[in-house]
Amino acid sequence: MSDNFGDDIPRGDSFSETSTVGLGSRLGGSLIAALIGLVLIPAAIVLLYWNEGRAVDAIRALDRGAQSIVEVSAAGVDPKGDGRLVHLTGTMQPGTPARDPVFGVTGNGLLRLSRTVEMYQWEEESKTESQQNVGGSKTTTTTYSYRKAWLDHPVDSSHFHGQGDHRNPQMAVRSQVIDAGDVRLGGYKVDAPVLSRLATFAPLPALSASPSGYQVSGDGFYRGRDPAQPAIGDLRVTFGSIAAQTVSVAAASVGGMLTAYRDSNGYTIALAEPGAVSAEALFKDEKKAESTLTWILRGVGFLGVLIGLVCMTMPLTMLFAVLPFLESIVGAGAFLAALTLSVPITLVTIALAWIVHRPLIGILLLAAAVAGLFLLGRIGPRRRVAGFSPGRT
Repeated sequence: MSDNFGDDIPRGDSFSETSTVGLGSRLGGSLIAALIGLVLIPAAIVLLYWNEGRAVDAIRALDRGAQSIVEVSAAGVDPKGDGRLVHLTGTMQPGTPARDPVFGVTGNGLLRLSRTVEMYQWEEESKTESQQNVGGSKTTTTTYSYRKAWLDHPVDSSHFHGQGDHRNPQMAVRSQVIDAGDVRLGGYKVDAPVLSRLATFAPLPALSASPSGYQVSGDGFYRGRDPAQPAIGDLRVTFGSIAAQTVSVAAASVGGMLTAYRDSNGYTIALAEPGAVSAEALFKDEKKAESTLTWILRGVGFLGVLIGLVCMTMPLTMLFAVLPFLESIVGAGAFLAALTLSVPITLVTIALAWIVHRPLIGILLLAAAVAGLFLLGRIGPRRRVAGFSPGRT
């Protein structure tokens, strides 16, 4: 059956496209999906393996750093800390306050300045409904709708399915973070990797005169005729700042500069938090952040394996697509099988990575994965026996 497309149905700021794809095209698409799965699964396994090695390196480096860190005073450069990882607390302040190069916004003692630019623009949303047909074809109806929204990133309207009047102009100016010059913590200079760890910005009113083409609106600037009735292409600009304050740092002291410390395994340490924070607390917070990142990447790797396995089962599902209810049943079974396999694959990969880096924990994880596979194998037969036990009516 050949593919065919229905007429577009304009409905104000939305329209629908209907297409029917034949069994042959769907089978070809499933083969392509299977090839994608063959690439996606190894990529996900590599990500999982690499992530565990990265996590172990991070924890080991942080442990070594916490044990070897040297306490120094911020009053002046301490020679005993030169070339080593140091911890100190003091007032961080700029030599030259951060200043926005476009709008001229600045303030006394600004360590960092953030400019947030939003443009009023069109945004496309889509909703898809599909129906499987007897014979293996599939009819899909996609409804595209358009709404106006303030967004801090440009939306390329040239990719909209129904452009019409839904066209976004270029974004004349973008969001940006500007750092102060010659930032110091007591007697030490502060390098960019350390300064960038301060990332909690407080709202900053724009007290400078509005530039040409802009007007003052609230605490920021507005480019457009009426802030109360925005039009497509209007811009609103707001600012945030991090002012001079007491900061605690754990970083390398190199020639009077606080910069990123590189551990023997390549992991870098550059920690900074507002207030008087002990070295122990700084490292504890960084370990929490590393643990969160590790679990996020584990989730990404697991989803990669799962999606890859689902993709590989799609040709099998297509063999039953002649009857829609069979396709649905086989598709559901294939997903459950992929889910069942993706868990032990993920656990085995993590276990193998830990065997390389931490053998004892890795062996325990591998045993857990094998036990999980064994239990799954035992549960399946029991369910089948329970469902077809003799004498049951």
